[in-house]
Amino acid sequence: MKMTITRLELTNFKCFRHKVLTFDSDITTIRGRNGVGKTTIADAILFCLFGKNTAGQSDLELFKTREDGKVIPNIDHSVEMDLAVVYADSPADRVVTLRRSIKELWVKKRGSEETVFKNNTCEYFVNGESYTQADFKKYIDTLISEDIFRAITNPAHFLSLKWQVQREFLAKMVGDINAEDIIKEYGDDNLMYALRKNLETNNEDIIAYRKHLSYQIKQIKDKLDKIPVRLEEQNKALPEKLDWDALEAQRTDVSRQQQEIAEKIIAIKSGNGGDVLRDEIRKEIYAIRTDMEKIEAEQRKHLRLRQDEQDRAIQTARQQFNTLVTTQRDLEASLPSFDKLIERCRETLDQCEKDAQEIREDWALNLRRTLNFTDSDCVCPTCGQYLQQEQVMEKRQKAEDNLNADKARIKTELTNRAERVKNLRAKAEDETKNYEAQKAEAEKNLADTKVQINVAFSHKQKLEKVVIPTLGEILKGNPQYLALSAKLKEQQAKLDSVALTQDDNTQLADLEAQKVQYTATLSQLSSQLATKSQYDRIQQLIDGINSEQKDLVKQLSDLEKKEDIACQYQDRQNAILEERVNQHFSLVRWRMFRTINNSGDSFQEPYCECLVDGIPYGGGLNQASRLNAGLDVINTLCRHYNVTAPIVIDNSESNLNILSTAGQQIRLQVADTELQTL
Repeated sequence: MKMTITRLELTNFKCFRHKVLTFDSDITTIRGRNGVGKTTIADAILFCLFGKNTAGQSDLELFKTREDGKVIPNIDHSVEMDLAVVYADSPADRVVTLRRSIKELWVKKRGSEETVFKNNTCEYFVNGESYTQADFKKYIDTLISEDIFRAITNPAHFLSLKWQVQREFLAKMVGDINAEDIIKEYGDDNLMYALRKNLETNNEDIIAYRKHLSYQIKQIKDKLDKIPVRLEEQNKALPEKLDWDALEAQRTDVSRQQQEIAEKIIAIKSGNGGDVLRDEIRKEIYAIRTDMEKIEAEQRKHLRLRQDEQDRAIQTARQQFNTLVTTQRDLEASLPSFDKLIERCRETLDQCEKDAQEIREDWALNLRRTLNFTDSDCVCPTCGQYLQQEQVMEKRQKAEDNLNADKARIKTELTNRAERVKNLRAKAEDETKNYEAQKAEAEKNLADTKVQINVAFSHKQKLEKVVIPTLGEILKGNPQYLALSAKLKEQQAKLDSVALTQDDNTQLADLEAQKVQYTATLSQLSSQLATKSQYDRIQQLIDGINSEQKDLVKQLSDLEKKEDIACQYQDRQNAILEERVNQHFSLVRWRMFRTINNSGDSFQEPYCECLVDGIPYGGGLNQASRLNAGLDVINTLCRHYNVTAPIVIDNSESNLNILSTAGQQIRLQVADTELQTL
């Protein structure tokens, strides 16, 4: 539907006592100074249709005073408007005349001579027929709703709405985005298809899904942040880790030794003190011999390793010496062969010089060749008479041609021979230099090899002269072994000197002291072993926390992968939405999302912002661009609603290139004149 204003009549309306305006169906310009009523025209249009002004107020300041400021009582205020309405299915215009009037009711109070204002009453007319307020409103609604009319007639209306309202309208205008359109460019991405299925199953949009993921990720990160504190607490309570098996074995051994002490005490008290003492000495002797055998075995092992190392070193030195001697023989044998090769190359060079000299001589001889044409060549060989002059000239020319051809042939042959000699000489010279270099290198290597042979021979002799000491000599120089040997002799002498009767009281006192010492040791070992259960319990808790951490890290990784996929999904959805929205506009562009920081992670949330050439409508855009942006929006709204209405453009003088629109334009311009319509 297309709606245009053809006539507007104002009676006692704001600054106008009476005014009739006519409008062009395309563009009408109304000019005048400030305060002469240009904006009143826009208020009058809205008042006639909806009873409100451009600000949406229903309490209008109507024309009530004279020039001297006194109130004019009992006057009517009205706006009458002729609308030409064209429907798509009926191309003919249908003119509708609308009128809204306000009648003032003035009354005289008792005891007063002056009348006072009481209230207003409204009257409504369509094509001269009176309507009730409700019926008039219904009729206007059949033409166009107030919200749509304001949106498509005021360039600033839609862009002054809250961004949430703008976004909701734009999103509804382009319709829902099919999930297939979003994921088709990702091919056979299983995660993307799983995301789509999840969204469809839970009937959830991508923004809510991402917020849910973000909440889950934050929860897991909070738990992971607490794990180091929990581990530190458990590690502080964790007893020192000991070698529990070694402690248990030590406790068993100490317990056994304590039992042996008890048995010795009983034996001494039974009169067998001497036997007990001898048994102790024999055990000591056995322990000393065991230690000595260990030292012997260790030194024997070291001696064997040393001998093997010495043998390998000698073998390596001999092999190195023999290799160098072989290398010397090979180098000495190669030198005469280089001399022969060099001599052969020199012979070739000599022959090349001879061939070159021969070529030069043949070349000079060929150049000196001339035509040998005598008088006998002018006589016919058959009849013996002189040939005619033409025949002589022809025969002479033929002889010259043959001579030149033969000289050219010989020249070519000599040139080819010279090229072959040149190549052969260059090759012989290169080979001579190469053989001489190889000979020099061989001589240098021979000299170096002779030096290396002397060094290798000296090193081999030095290794062969090294004498490795015997096991006995090594043991004689081992202080630990010597000390054990002396101690062994001492214990054997002590064993031989043990009498049949000993001081039992001294033995008993020593054994009792050892028994007390073993008891204390057992107590200490039992105390240490008792910490094992506490250690195992706390270590189990620590292992559980570590396992929980691994599980949380895996969960976090899985969620972050889902978040990445969801981010890609939303980015694509956002791009499609912005692309589809912006397809409906020629000048403005819409940013439908904005990036926010969510605990260090960037996150796109719904937004709506109008841009012109990258500049936001609400920040930095000049008045002309703001106007054209509003007109571009109106064009889109008109296409969407399939309706056009008169667009009132205030301060239109600020824009010299106003965007064209499908609807009628009423341009209000400030000019130093009385109100006039163009």
